[in-house]
Amino acid sequence: MALRRFLTWASILSAALAAPPLLNQQQAGGNLRPVGTSFGVPGSSSKFDYVIIGGGTAGLTVAERLSENPTISVAVIEAGGFYELDNGNVSQIPAFYLKNFNQTVAPETVQPLIDWAYVTEPQVGLANRQFHYSQGKTLGGSTGRNSNIFTRPNKGFHKRWAELVGDRSWEWDNILPFYKKSVAFTPPNTEKMGVNFEIPYDLAAYDSGGPLHVTYSNYHQPMNPGLIKGFEALNLPSQTGFSSGRMDGYGYLAVSIDPDTQIKDSSETAFLTQAFNAANFRVYKNTIAKKIMFEGTTATGVQVETAGVVYTLEAAKEVIVAAGVTRSAQMLMVSGIGPREILTQHNIPVIVDRPVGQNWQDHCAFEFQYEMNVEGNAALEGDKQFLYQATEDFVQTQTGPLTNWGGDILGFEKLPKPYREALEQRVLDELDELPEDQPELEWLIASHGPQMAMTSYVTFTPAILAVTSKGTIGLTSADAADNPTIDPKTFSSPTEQALGVQIYKRLQEFVNATGLTKGPELKVGELGTSDADILEGIKQTGLPWYHGVASCPMGKENDPNAVVDTNGKVFGVRGLRVVDASVIPLITPGHTMAPVYMVAEKLADAILRGL
Repeated sequence: MALRRFLTWASILSAALAAPPLLNQQQAGGNLRPVGTSFGVPGSSSKFDYVIIGGGTAGLTVAERLSENPTISVAVIEAGGFYELDNGNVSQIPAFYLKNFNQTVAPETVQPLIDWAYVTEPQVGLANRQFHYSQGKTLGGSTGRNSNIFTRPNKGFHKRWAELVGDRSWEWDNILPFYKKSVAFTPPNTEKMGVNFEIPYDLAAYDSGGPLHVTYSNYHQPMNPGLIKGFEALNLPSQTGFSSGRMDGYGYLAVSIDPDTQIKDSSETAFLTQAFNAANFRVYKNTIAKKIMFEGTTATGVQVETAGVVYTLEAAKEVIVAAGVTRSAQMLMVSGIGPREILTQHNIPVIVDRPVGQNWQDHCAFEFQYEMNVEGNAALEGDKQFLYQATEDFVQTQTGPLTNWGGDILGFEKLPKPYREALEQRVLDELDELPEDQPELEWLIASHGPQMAMTSYVTFTPAILAVTSKGTIGLTSADAADNPTIDPKTFSSPTEQALGVQIYKRLQEFVNATGLTKGPELKVGELGTSDADILEGIKQTGLPWYHGVASCPMGKENDPNAVVDTNGKVFGVRGLRVVDASVIPLITPGHTMAPVYMVAEKLADAILRGL
């Protein structure tokens, strides 16, 4: 009877979340306007002011901001469709986040309707293992796939960014309005969370007028008191979240979910729903951008393909590439912009020889899993009664563990003594290049893991933020429908490896101080005591962290690493701009979602101002 009742609740939950709200007729300016009006007709060549390649985090943000001007026409090309229709409710319920990420490279583990199915080259720094590098192929991009953690970098990071590119508009005080612009912030609902204390947050870091909901889960993880105890033992200060330009310490994390429904908010639910009210806006979903068209060195449009039909979308003003850190680099290269050696290997005529795809960076994270002595999200997989109650709570009151991706508290720090004293001087010299206020590692802790026979365990995920290795994105062919080569070179630099060994030692101190774990570590077991043994052990549990940047980095035109200027314009051509994570020139401390929204807001503003 209980199982039948659970299935009933699960069916209700699935039905309630089955279709995106924009797939209905809607009113625009008081007139009835079928939503189908906002979709382009495949096979019919058309002309727009701006043609945007990619309907992800940045692409939909830019598209909506441009379409607010009724005199500007905008088209968005997206290879995927609506994740609500293509992925059930897995992309909507926060607790189901991990179902979107699987490191296994076996094709049957990849959801092909919403994922590009990238597989990395063997990673030398990670015991020659290959990884599924998850990236969103859907309207909303990776915001329809990720944990929706909302953090902003430290002030020193933005000062370094501005100095590198020679443009002070990227400094913290100048960029903060664009961080704020996207957001509608709602303070935590402590009553629904079931706590009798205030969750610290900095209201001044937010505005309330943007379309993207940022708030807190209505579930307080039972492991939180133990984590706070552990962070205090590490002498980390408490922070009011991580959106004010300061990152050192620990604090409750904000997430992009709807404060009322607790359903995940993405660039699709936030920005696309608004753009669909504009008469000058079209989406070409399930459509592959094949290449950018040029007349001489001026971009004039995009050749696209829908269900085998090839046609052209012309751009009267600009083509904007917003296909993500991997696909944007590929799109430039198949269109003739990139390293001459790579282009000539695939018989692609070279328009501009720039280092596209050659400076890609991503974080390296390590997963360590333990049985836990308090309840956690793992029980959603291993305990049917727990899942039934969680479903009931979600449907009836929008509370409980389904509202929570798996964790509430983050920590950031520079490696402290005595661990820092164990590093060689060459490593210290490289770390000293980072700003004084920039953390070198992140502590992410979640109450889940892969061993579903147990109902309660915890995954500690320390991540290296002081990345010094650089990966590459290349081509397998001249056809954009074929996935590019992906080689993040994760954990391959001596500095990262030395830091990783000391982070593992710091982890033991943290884990013991939390009082949360029972028994030995479950993923790699007990490692040896020598640095060499530890290094070989952590190579078996490290992974790239899906936070890639800098495959098309911005910079000065004489910078040999730069591909675009500080307004995203591609050097050497006209009418072509890149707006997404690929233009961020330095690896971000923390999570990349908020910085990508910021980049989109800032560069959309630049476009509207004629820059």
